[in-house]
This record gives sequence, C-alpha cells and structure tokens, in this order.
Amino acid sequence: MRIVKFYNMEGTLRVKIETLEDLWTLQRVIFPNDLARSKSLRRFKASDSDVGELKEVIITLKVERTELDKNASRLRIMGKIVEGKPEQYIRLNSYHTLNVAPMDMLDVIKQSWPSYLIDVIKNAVNDTKKPRLGIIVMDDEKALPAYLLGYGVEFRNEIYSHLSKRMTQKDFQEQQRKYYEAIVKEIKGMDVDRIILAGPGFTKDDVKAYIESKQEKIEKNLTYAPASNPERSGIYEIIRSPEVESMLHNEHIRNEFAVMEEFLKGLSSGTSRYGIDNVRAALDGFMLNEIIVNDSVLGDPGVQKLLADAESSRIKIIIFNSQDEVGTQLSSFKDVACLS
Repeated sequence: MRIVKFYNMEGTLRVKIETLEDLWTLQRVIFPNDLARSKSLRRFKASDSDVGELKEVIITLKVERTELDKNASRLRIMGKIVEGKPEQYIRLNSYHTLNVAPMDMLDVIKQSWPSYLIDVIKNAVNDTKKPRLGIIVMDDEKALPAYLLGYGVEFRNEIYSHLSKRMTQKDFQEQQRKYYEAIVKEIKGMDVDRIILAGPGFTKDDVKAYIESKQEKIEKNLTYAPASNPERSGIYEIIRSPEVESMLHNEHIRNEFAVMEEFLKGLSSGTSRYGIDNVRAALDGFMLNEIIVNDSVLGDPGVQKLLADAESSRIKIIIFNSQDEVGTQLSSFKDVACLS
C-alpha cells in the first residue's frame, strides 16, 4: 500500500492499493458511516426502455458495510451515493457498490483519524517494503505450506506423501522421490523471498539433501529449523521459535504472541484485565499501560469511545488480527483486554 495524500484536517486518506493484504487492511479501518470515494462503473439509461451503457464515474459512498473477496482480490464497499461526477450519470441516495482491487486508488474519509488506525495503515505500508516469508512444516507423511502475510498466516493445501511400510523398497523410494519433488515444486511456486523448512525427524534434512543432490536451482533463501509437528500449531511454533527470531523480530504476529503471553501471565497476578467494562475501569483508574483489541470490534461505538479516551491519555493500543491464533485467544477474553 502507498499513502498518496493524507488531509488530516479534512479526515481524508488517499491510498494506492497494491496487494490483497492492503484490501484486508482497508476493511479493518473502514466503518459504517465513513465515506469512501473511488472510480467505478455505473449503468446510465437515457430512457426507461434503454438498455443503457456503462459509464466511468467517481463515486462517494456513505459506507454501510464491506466484504472482502480473497478469491477475486476485491474489496466490496457498499452504501448510498452521496456525491459523484459526472453528475448526469449519478443518482444521489441510490445504492451502489465500489469494487476496489490492487492498483486502484481509494479515498477513505472520517470525521477524524485516530492514531491507532493510522498505525494500522502505516504498518501495511511498511509490510509492502519487506521480503515476504513462506513456511513449510513437514514429516514423512505430509507437508503443510503457509505464508506469513501482513495480516497474519495464510495456510495452503497440504501435500501428502502416500508412503506405506507395505510398499516394496523400490516403490517406497519412488514414492518418496515424488513426495520430495512435490515439496520442491511448492517451494519454487511460493511467491516469497525466504522460506523456512521445518519439522520433526529427518524429512526436512532429506529434502535438503535431495535439493542439493539434484542441484535444483531455487531462487529463494532456504532456512531449516526444527518443529514438533507438520500441523498449524507447528507453523505457529516456528513463528515463536528462537531459531528464526532474527528473521521475524519485526513481524506483527510475533510481537502479538509476546503481548498475549504477557497478558496471560498477568491474569494470575491481577495486572491484566479483560472485557470492555473492566478495561474502562482500569483506564479511569489510571491502572493500565497497554490495551489490546481485536480488529473485528474496531467498528463498535463502545470500543471506539474507549480507544479514543485511551489515546487521549497516551495509552499504547495494539490491534490483533481476530482470525489468527492470538486473536482467537483474545476473543475468548471478550476481544478487549489491558495490561498494567
């Protein structure tokens, strides 16, 4: 994502969308009653009997809801038209959907932009400048690839070895070769700069030896690390592991894990609280240093008021991805918590 202009006095942020992750980020910060402006296509009919033709227009909507279509790489912003150009092709107060995608420009207009939302945008901008990371956890039965993206972890389809102890040695070796080939093909196809290969046992080492023996040309940095299993929990284990700390120390999700661990430790000592009422009481009593909140509740008026008051008191606000492991944990604590 690229910030084109930010008119703080007017509350207008103009961005150039570059990736699917940017669309996800924008969905996190666009709320009902915000205004959204972008180019769009609108069918214009000269008469009721006319089939009409599509005209390119610039439309401003009063947002009612948004939908992210990952498969189509589209963010649908739905609402009523409050402004548009050319005016002859626009019908004010009619419903319309802006379909924004990578390479589009979008204006998001709010009465005011709180700092924590600006930080969400800035983090997205910084994420586009960083090398992307892939992780594959594997054992002798299967391999699970995943991407570590700006908005969290995206898991890919599992690769199965189909190996069996009932196979003859020749068939076993042939099937094992096909399994390694499938992993190498996945590595080559991942749109990343660096990949971590991890897992229990010797499979990752065997894949490494296979790559070296075949002199496979892989234009990516490969790192090998241990992991206890080839499941999703193995992916999260890698993200938190000291073996890759230097590689991931700036990744949001790694920082989120650290904050969540600190919060959970504070529950027993009474330095952590959760739920909007308890966090509000801690804020009013000057008893907190940080607030953690899931992105899924950022549009809630009560949460917005709490965060606005916290921001005015210069309290640090950390936004979690509600769809990731730490966000799922936080949802069991009513989506809002604080640390003293």
